[in-house]
Amino acid sequence: MFKGLAATAVLLLLLSSASPAQIVQMQGFGMGQNNGAMVIGDGAAANINASNVAVDQLAQDVGCHSAGYQSTVGSIVQAAGAVGMCGLFAVDQTAGAAGGQFQLPGTDIQDQTFVAGMDQSVTKLGGQGSALGTQTLVGVQTQLSFNPWGGSANVQGIGVSQYDAVGGGPGGGTAVAGSANIGAGQY
Repeated sequence: MFKGLAATAVLLLLLSSASPAQIVQMQGFGMGQNNGAMVIGDGAAANINASNVAVDQLAQDVGCHSAGYQSTVGSIVQAAGAVGMCGLFAVDQTAGAAGGQFQLPGTDIQDQTFVAGMDQSVTKLGGQGSALGTQTLVGVQTQLSFNPWGGSANVQGIGVSQYDAVGGGPGGGTAVAGSANIGAGQY
């Protein structure tokens, strides 16, 4: 009985070693940033913050004549400004994105996810002046897979923007806050 199992195991090992290799592509990314500007009393302040991400993978299986490519690109741009006198004028921003991709080139197996979120608050307390914040996040994911019998593609993009501003004359207070969350996925 053990001789039969041993022979079967050796045969399976030989057969599996002669089969072509499978290429697997996986990638993940994440980016995030904070930005802001604040004036207490008299003055002006402004800040611009930008981040970019680009992740690419290319794979080719010469024996099976298949190829796969996947890419993620994204960008976050934030701008905050405050100007005033005799008060508090502030902008606070947070933005981030994350995602991943998986594919088996030469097959129809592809999966990708992309999520993004941002928060922003703009405040004016007392005094005379204004505060302004704007932020934008854009991103695109691409997956291509080809073999001698055809090909497949997954492409998805997301974009989200926020704009908040407060201003006015002497005294009083105004605050605006907002958030945005967006996600995309396909397989």
